[in-house]
Amino acid sequence: MLSKKTRYAMLALTHLAREIDKGPIQISEIARIENIPQRFLETILLEMKKIGILGSKLGKSGGYYLIKKPA
Repeated sequence: MLSKKTRYAMLALTHLAREIDKGPIQISEIARIENIPQRFLETILLEMKKIGILGSKLGKSGGYYLIKKPA
């Protein structure tokens, strides 16, 4: 059985992989589409950024993105 944190991380990574060509994706979009609490998702994505799975971009067109290609 997976924890909620792990399940949400997998949903977020899958969403980012599907949208790889769109550039950085905002947390609010991922949270809304995947039905994940936004504040919890912020913590999860920040952890994945710290370990080198995700990158981020600040600003109006900012958000999170996968560092490596999903394949």
